[in-house]
Amino acid sequence: MAALRRSAVLLLVLGLTQGGALPLSAQAPPPALDIHLPADTDNYLALNVRQLLDSDLFKKFGLEAARQVLAQSEEVKQVLNDLGLDPFKDIDRLIVAGPGGPEVDRGLFVLHGKFDPAKFTAKADAVVRDMPDTLKIHKVPDGAGGTQVVWEVIVPGVEQSLFVALTGKTTLLASPGKDYVVDAIKQGRAKKPVALKNKAFQAVLERIDPRQSLSVAVLGKTLVRAPGLDDAPAVLKDVLDKLEVFGASVRVDRDLDLELTVGVRGEPEARELRETIDKGLKGGLAVLALLGGDRRELQLALEALKATRVSSRGKVLTLKARIPADAFEDAFRKGD
Repeated sequence: MAALRRSAVLLLVLGLTQGGALPLSAQAPPPALDIHLPADTDNYLALNVRQLLDSDLFKKFGLEAARQVLAQSEEVKQVLNDLGLDPFKDIDRLIVAGPGGPEVDRGLFVLHGKFDPAKFTAKADAVVRDMPDTLKIHKVPDGAGGTQVVWEVIVPGVEQSLFVALTGKTTLLASPGKDYVVDAIKQGRAKKPVALKNKAFQAVLERIDPRQSLSVAVLGKTLVRAPGLDDAPAVLKDVLDKLEVFGASVRVDRDLDLELTVGVRGEPEARELRETIDKGLKGGLAVLALLGGDRRELQLALEALKATRVSSRGKVLTLKARIPADAFEDAFRKGD
């Protein structure tokens, strides 16, 4: 999955070449589970790009910075122009899904939006003609008796290729593993309900609201194996060891809403974890109140902790917080 995340950057930069928001009731939410999800998914991230870009908060504090970052690379701008793709208008949703673990060729990107297949094909053909060592074209079975073109992006100095397929005008698939792209193509054609191997994890994903700006779900055992955890405080390791599933969601709109959900092994562990969290919140408030000063990032963290509410039901704990827009106004005003 680490290689999968790195490939996200490559996909944007390479582009097949070398080296106020609507109210919830007005939005038509996509299906809770994307039909292309790999069967072995137990790590999941969904970014509702369209909702985020349209939100009042992002327009005020993030949009200009994002435009400036994109404008810094003339190569990226040219590639996007050749593909007829405007990231601020044409991208709706990004999903990253797959299994945990160190394997470099597992997992899948699903990008939904508005794409121009003719321009993508023309760009790919031009790259194959001019730089044949950076792009290969494969034809794979589509599961319906036909074939689908898959582009293999080869990055100099990077061991793993990136396989990309555009299935129509609204979906782009990418993975460092060719088999993930092929399987996703077939699933998209078959239009059968998603059936993950881990049924408990699927149940968690089915409860995620697709209208959130950002949603993340991961197995507890994956968090325990996270890099750098060897030096983590013992109390954190103890908390993570109790988790079965961890989920988080963020909604950026007029305010910023945060929600964390954790499922643990049993109710005794849930009660113990809630006590630990309550103590941690109180301690965090005390520390941030002392250190905050004029540092805007600490001021925002302090506002988040103040607003956090913890609830529990059976083996599930939920933490919710809302940071109002005026807190961002105050923090950024102090930072100027």
